[in-house]
Amino acid sequence: MQKKRLERDLYITSDRCLWYRKEETIVIADLHLGQESSIASQGTTIPRIQRDIIIDALSTIIERYQPRTVVIAGDLKHEFNRNRKQEFREVYQVMEFLRERTSLVVVRGNHDNYLKNITNSAGIPFYEHGLPMGDYYITHGHLDLEIDGKMIMGHEHPSLRIRDDMFATLKRPCFLHHPSGITILPAFSPLSYGRDLLSGDRFISKVLQGYNMDEFRAYLVAEDGLLDLFTVGDIKEAMPDIC
Repeated sequence: MQKKRLERDLYITSDRCLWYRKEETIVIADLHLGQESSIASQGTTIPRIQRDIIIDALSTIIERYQPRTVVIAGDLKHEFNRNRKQEFREVYQVMEFLRERTSLVVVRGNHDNYLKNITNSAGIPFYEHGLPMGDYYITHGHLDLEIDGKMIMGHEHPSLRIRDDMFATLKRPCFLHHPSGITILPAFSPLSYGRDLLSGDRFISKVLQGYNMDEFRAYLVAEDGLLDLFTVGDIKEAMPDIC
């Protein structure tokens, strides 16, 4: 495990979570539980292993950081249109796992239609737009919000496709951080490493329109820790060497 301080009391970690030490809070985003059943509905069957991987990862995080609160910053579930049986079951199981060990708060993401039905039945606080906490505003990132201050968000699923000496490529999740105090989390789902930072020059998040992606600093989550890759602009300049 490795963690790196971005700002006072704010750390990113190789566990793909953010540790807000002052508030004793862990923030994660984009679990996309139930994704396997959604994929199966399109004719492709894959093993349903995501829930177990996520619970194992959460168990490690809770043991390491002993958080008072865990905030899920959107897209706890995957299906847009309804709560599939697998999705409902797995979302409830993950929420129960966390609630038995810490205080759980859920912020709505763009995939979280009908999630409020599940959180209400479990008695979990559910925030439609975002959650102010200490010096930061925690949101998913899909809404066109006017946020005056520092922000923690998901939605973008930042990742980077890198190349080794044998020209094999590997896609790894990344954190992004802007000098103004915006931190973008990688997807917590093992099935959703997301969009390659080099595949485009604009964010999909409405809340980030007007920000230059090249000014964000990227931290790649490697197998043995965090790798500071400097800014996205720097990475693009070094593209022939690493990508």
